[in-house]
Amino acid sequence: MGLNVQGESGRQDLMTGVRRAHGQKKIQLLDLIDKKVLEEIVRDFTRATRVASVLVDLDGQPITREHNFCRLCRDFCRSTPEGRARCYASDRFGGEEGKKVGKPFIYRCLNAGLMDSATPIIVEGYHVATLVMGQVLTKPLSLEAALESARTIGIQDVSGYLAALREVPVMGYQRLQSIVRLMNTIAKTISFLAIQKYLSQKASQKNLHQIINSVSEAIVSTDADGTVTLVNKAAVSMFGRDAAAIVGQPIFDLFVRPDAFKKYLANRKNRLSLDMPMVFEARRADGQVFSVQASLQKKYRSGREPLGYVTVLRDVTREKQIEQMKEDLIGMLTHDMGNPILSIQRVLELLLDGHLGTLNEKGGDLVSLALNSNHKLSGMVSNFLDIFLDEFAGLNLNLVRGNMDATLDESIRQVGFSAEDKNITVNFRPGNAGTDFRADWSRLQRTCVNLLENAIRFSHADGVINVTSREKRGGGLGRHVLVTIEDQGAGIEMEKQSLIFEKFYTAGKRQGTERRGVGLGLTFSRLVVEAHGGCIWVESPYKTDDCREVQGCRFHFWIPASNGGDQPAETEDRDE
Repeated sequence: MGLNVQGESGRQDLMTGVRRAHGQKKIQLLDLIDKKVLEEIVRDFTRATRVASVLVDLDGQPITREHNFCRLCRDFCRSTPEGRARCYASDRFGGEEGKKVGKPFIYRCLNAGLMDSATPIIVEGYHVATLVMGQVLTKPLSLEAALESARTIGIQDVSGYLAALREVPVMGYQRLQSIVRLMNTIAKTISFLAIQKYLSQKASQKNLHQIINSVSEAIVSTDADGTVTLVNKAAVSMFGRDAAAIVGQPIFDLFVRPDAFKKYLANRKNRLSLDMPMVFEARRADGQVFSVQASLQKKYRSGREPLGYVTVLRDVTREKQIEQMKEDLIGMLTHDMGNPILSIQRVLELLLDGHLGTLNEKGGDLVSLALNSNHKLSGMVSNFLDIFLDEFAGLNLNLVRGNMDATLDESIRQVGFSAEDKNITVNFRPGNAGTDFRADWSRLQRTCVNLLENAIRFSHADGVINVTSREKRGGGLGRHVLVTIEDQGAGIEMEKQSLIFEKFYTAGKRQGTERRGVGLGLTFSRLVVEAHGGCIWVESPYKTDDCREVQGCRFHFWIPASNGGDQPAETEDRDE
């Protein structure tokens, strides 16, 4: 331990030196030890020694509270801006000198000339903080030196300053050194605690880096302004650039349209909902453009403001190419299949109408069967196209005036040949839902045909299918039309009833007459009903009005029946 008493010229040179900007701190003590623990250590040290003490950062700014400060330092030396700046500079100077000599450094403070001692807290060779104690005298100061110190920092109450100076404790140099040795032990204890936590964090960070570098997706970490601070190996490979060429640069520069990603980042700053990943065009070092899906999350420290962001990028170029190919292929097939199906339908209709000659009874039956099959094929292609359009562009309804009774009547006529082939009776008496309103009746008719064909397909020969339609109001649905189609065939297990409306759902291995997958018919039906603002569901088994349980399926769907204000809505059920 050395005693360093600075002369006035040395103090002026020192003041210039301590004002230099300090380099970036790689380790911060509060990241390693909780502030409450540090407060307890400094407080207990102060109570044991009865000297003033404080733990400061590398700029001399207090980390803990200023414990047991004498009245001179508290009420005078730190009462003016210049005085407080000198105190901070003095504490910083003591820490820097202690780091140089590798042990506690005893010196006269740069403000009032009191005796202080500074012991650096060292973690893995890094100076992270300084434990400062003192505010004592080993011998009285001269009046001239005291007056000069008061004048330099702008003290107006000089007599009060001198009175406070007389209260400063005076102790022998040996007593001061014994306290410094205790302070050195305390500083080593703090350093040890910090090192243990630092090594633990370092090991965790190493494991984290290994995990990050093993991830196949690119990970780019940035600060709050979007400057890249870290990239993994996948990001280096994705962009074809060295990590050094990416780190320190704005993340926006990685994208073809930087403003689009800036907007994405700004929305995250403003806490707008961005749960779904977004796709951007990025650029490799060789200029090649590719598509990436970006997911962005905020980084926090101790619940404070966001420190930055972590962006996960996945190359979806191949997926987009395949998706585009699928879109083009499906569009081409559905369009090209529609023309020959329509041509076949017209030829068959000409044959049945006798325009191409008279058919015998068997020939008429065969042409009717072919026409019915052609209708089914046309419906399948139309269903497929509508589902495809809904996924990629949304289903646009063609709203015209019509009514549900007429639509059901035509749907039943269209499936008549299939019902007759199995000798199935379809019971329906129009009259309960005959009020016109605007809807996409072409698609609703295909919906009804899908449900009827489904019922015919799974009904036993000589079975019965009941169809009802009712115009209703109430139940929070407003004015609406409810359609019910029930059969007495194979039912659907309860756990599978919510799945039958999914695309290409198959119930599993066929067991007897169990219903299996129904292609796209029910998927299309749900799409159309929900596009109208309605709902579709199934009951299986179901109970009749006389409480008999029927093993079969009862499909329901309802759609709003608003007239757009051109006709008063009913106030009660139409069938009552």
